[in-house]
Amino acid sequence: MNFKPKNLGFTSSFRRGLLCTGCFLLLSVQNNMFGAINKPDSSMQSITISMKNATVKDIISEIESQGEYYFTYSSNHININRIVSIQVKNNSIEAVLKKLFTNQGISYSIEDNHVVLYKEKTSNKNAVTTSTSQTNRKVTGTVCDKLGPIIGASIFEKGTTNGTITDMDGNFTLNVNEGAILEISYVGYVTQHVKVGTQKSFKIDLKEDTQALEEVVVIGYGTQKKANLTGAVSSVKMDEVLGNRPVTSVTNVLMGAMPGLQVTGTSGQPGSSTKFNIRGVNSINEGEPLVLVDNVEMDLNLLDPNDIESISVLKDAASAAIYGARAAFGVILVTTKKGNKDSHFAINYSNNFSFSKATNLPHKATPLQTVQGYKDAGTISYQTGQDVDKWLELLKEYNNNPNAYPEGYAMVDGLRYSLQETDLLDDMMETGFQQTHNIAITGGSPKISYRMSAGIVNNDGILATNKDSFKRYNVSSYIRSDLYSWITPELDIKYTKSKYTMPYTTSSYGIWGGAVAFPSYFPLGNMELDGESLPINTPRNFIELSAPKTNEYNNLRVLGRVTLKPLKGLNIISEYTFNKKNRDITSFDKKFEYAHGANFRKEQSVSNSKYEVESRCTDYNAVNIYANYNKTIGKHDFVLMAGFNQESSKYKTLKASRTDMINEDLPSLSQATGDYKNEDSFEEYNVRGLFYRLNYTYAGKYLIETNGRYDGSSKFPKNSRFGFFPSVSVGWRISDENFMEWSKGFISNLKLRGSFGNIGNQSIKPYEFIPGMDSQLANWVVNGMSATTLEPPALVSNNFTWEKVSTLDFGFDLGMFNNRLNVVFDWYKRDTKGMLAPGMELPGVLGAKAPLQNSADLRSNGWELSLDWHDRRGKVDYYIGFNLYDAKTKITKYDNAVGLFGKDSRDKLIYRTGMELGEIWGFVTDRLYQESDFNADGSLKEGLPKVEGYNPKPGDVMYKDFDGNGIINQGKKTVNEPGDSRIIGNDSRRYQYGVRGGASWKGISLSFVLQGVGKRDLWAMNELLYPFYDPYSTLFDTQLDYWTPDNPNSYFPRLYEKSEGNTKANQKVQTRYLLNGAYLTIRNISLSYALPGKWINRYGINKLSVFFSGENLITFDHLPKGMDAERVVTDNLGSRGFTYPYMRQYSFGINLTF
Repeated sequence: MNFKPKNLGFTSSFRRGLLCTGCFLLLSVQNNMFGAINKPDSSMQSITISMKNATVKDIISEIESQGEYYFTYSSNHININRIVSIQVKNNSIEAVLKKLFTNQGISYSIEDNHVVLYKEKTSNKNAVTTSTSQTNRKVTGTVCDKLGPIIGASIFEKGTTNGTITDMDGNFTLNVNEGAILEISYVGYVTQHVKVGTQKSFKIDLKEDTQALEEVVVIGYGTQKKANLTGAVSSVKMDEVLGNRPVTSVTNVLMGAMPGLQVTGTSGQPGSSTKFNIRGVNSINEGEPLVLVDNVEMDLNLLDPNDIESISVLKDAASAAIYGARAAFGVILVTTKKGNKDSHFAINYSNNFSFSKATNLPHKATPLQTVQGYKDAGTISYQTGQDVDKWLELLKEYNNNPNAYPEGYAMVDGLRYSLQETDLLDDMMETGFQQTHNIAITGGSPKISYRMSAGIVNNDGILATNKDSFKRYNVSSYIRSDLYSWITPELDIKYTKSKYTMPYTTSSYGIWGGAVAFPSYFPLGNMELDGESLPINTPRNFIELSAPKTNEYNNLRVLGRVTLKPLKGLNIISEYTFNKKNRDITSFDKKFEYAHGANFRKEQSVSNSKYEVESRCTDYNAVNIYANYNKTIGKHDFVLMAGFNQESSKYKTLKASRTDMINEDLPSLSQATGDYKNEDSFEEYNVRGLFYRLNYTYAGKYLIETNGRYDGSSKFPKNSRFGFFPSVSVGWRISDENFMEWSKGFISNLKLRGSFGNIGNQSIKPYEFIPGMDSQLANWVVNGMSATTLEPPALVSNNFTWEKVSTLDFGFDLGMFNNRLNVVFDWYKRDTKGMLAPGMELPGVLGAKAPLQNSADLRSNGWELSLDWHDRRGKVDYYIGFNLYDAKTKITKYDNAVGLFGKDSRDKLIYRTGMELGEIWGFVTDRLYQESDFNADGSLKEGLPKVEGYNPKPGDVMYKDFDGNGIINQGKKTVNEPGDSRIIGNDSRRYQYGVRGGASWKGISLSFVLQGVGKRDLWAMNELLYPFYDPYSTLFDTQLDYWTPDNPNSYFPRLYEKSEGNTKANQKVQTRYLLNGAYLTIRNISLSYALPGKWINRYGINKLSVFFSGENLITFDHLPKGMDAERVVTDNLGSRGFTYPYMRQYSFGINLTF
């Protein structure tokens, strides 16, 4: 292709700017970082200050920057904007404070390097003196919150200046008067008063002041107080939902964590990724939510969960419109952990060791039951010649006396009869082991803050050998400088290296296929054939003989950010990000010999070994420049944000392969003799946009917000690249109204919300408007070489543009009983207009499909509910959270005038107007035919229907004949003429829910996570469901209830030899074998214990906790064993109905902070 999008250009100036940012930060580190680490004794510090007409705040900042003191104070009690002049030289901190606060009614307390400023309790000096002279009792105590000890809490004797602060363990000691009352306070907590009486020791639990602590939620290009949100946004703190769980993927942590966020996977393979979906289906075209890590697009599966601070999900157009073209499927905002100003140097180390076993494995019928199944299917002589009756006789004899055939088989007339029961799944699996290690270094002074972390994951899966493994290494480094008040540079570097391996072979049945298809008498180990000992083609032997297929990822992301503060209330932020992602895939389909365990002959895995390498590379650049301006005029609050965004992505792949290795133990392209095959591909696109957000609040209770983005994407034709996507949302904090005074006792917060907006969808391939012809090597040979062929060019349209998604959302936020109970509810209607679809039907002789046009629409309706309760009873803190959501989607416009349903010749779903996504068409099962339904000559009695093309027998499935013509078929496969087909179910997940809870007491914490789906239909016709599903399948112990003359009321129909006869007619999509896909999973239970500070502080340890955890403990469902309800797919659950199973994990570890 000769098309290349216009270079939207990341000039060298941006790269130079990033370099300057890095140099600035490194200089900051040199001057500040080691001072923050190596703090001298505060008693030795001296202060020198010469400042004129400066604010108290600036002077405090200067003191913090000179020495190692840090201050705690409330701006409500201390006028930090007071203008003063001060000049001292080599004075103590006490002398400086005395000069600064003389006659200001301000007192102070110094504990080590911590200075606490507070308002004097009384101006009567005599009273203070008297109080002091009467002090004659010593009291001690500990101040805690629900997370543990509080450091630096203030404890005063009420009405005096006699006070102190808590130490590193939250402990304090204070001499007080008889009858004194203690006043305990800390920023963000409700002040408590405790009467001393005769008590000498106190345990004081402070509760958060919900009025003072207004939670901040990350939104597009900024943050916002949760109380002021008007859009549909859910957020979680990662430490709260992660806890001590042994998960290595962020996506697994989020299962069931938030309403409207669906997390699904297809495999339990170590390191396997999962998929997100927000509020159901947005488009008939594929797409996923936009995932932004610190404002920049990034693969969430590559992040270490321990590096994440919080995650916000933007679900409606009002909250996501600011991202325009990329936000059609919702937005997930990830904020990573960073260093904090004025924080002590700290090292945190955590580890996790876990053992895993498969959670859900199918179990096959016994050899006797299996061979009896052959007989019931009409088999006289098995496919390898064994007499079935003789076989049954030998099996009964073996079961009564296994010593009669010690080798587990019998030889009769030269034929081998296998007798011993084996378990191929158990043979191929073992206990998996995973270990993770994370270390983080954090700290900060008033002028610099930093955080550096490293993490290692090493996961050996449950298959024999270590060929199913996952390894990941994460390194993260963040530095921020506040040397000058008007500029703040930041540098964030993240690097991830990961490697996935799995045994790989294309041999007949493969690994998983053999595990499912081979019967329970299939031999293990080796077999002697013609004097040669060969490994049998068991899954375990295939794992050991095959080579691993490796996927190796290298991901480097560099983010530079500079914040300018030229005016009060104005911040200008510029960000540049470079992200380089490399993926290298290596596979070797090894040639090896084995003995077939059923046919008893020597075979070869493949005729020609094949070595293949593939390299994929993505270069991603992004620039964000935006500004925030805040202004308050009386009761009117304004916040304006506007900016510019530009992104470019270049993706290319190169693949090469060669067959016939010279040495199977040294596979490479150069060590092969077969033909080279090479191919490549590339994609490039650019996005550019202008955006804004305006918030207006009146009196803190009337809220309005408008967002908009003007976006352009090179994925669309030149004249259709740009679009404008606006939104508006409103909120009313009704609980702040005067007429709600009567409810103050139990309603803490009540806010009504509403929003409407438009967003775009650019989730298409970059070159859909350019006709192209791909060249391929044909399967035939001309003059000894494979011929090169060209695919016919696709028909294209040059006038298609964005899919447009409009969302209407209404909701409310309710807090009750001092916000101990919080309820959030949303109802939404979402319309997707102009979905890209073939605009017309074309005759098949044309050889091409119709070009894409904006010709289809759909509508989704849904609701979400979350309930959370947090409280304390005595010394026990506890919480319980529940979320539930549901959605339905219908096609409202599609060019399918005749109303065809089902799938087309390419197995693609056929859409039509009025279609509800997920619907399952099939037949309604009546019953099984019985012998009484047939005449003496075996013909079917008159008036009974039969499947078109088949002649039924007793035990076959009878379907209801809705059109009364005696023939069961799908008519013309249209909604008007469906024959006997009906909509019998829907495989969409409905009523998805999550439950979280926990409690803590004296450092002991217990938590749990549940997750599930309330309603779902599944059509999954495969080996795990149906007995002898095809000629190469076997029988499972859940499939023994099949029809025989002696068992006419069975669940399954009659069996046929080699699954021939009427098997296909009995396996048609129908109500009888439609499965219930609802499930409930106990996702996690964790128990932890935080050791008391008095045990560990003497060793320099601030915090130490140990934990035990169980993951994926049990699933309650209605499916056959081995079939997982959580998987994404429904009609193809992996190789022959089974693939790498999910794992149950038990883990333990520690979390340690110095």
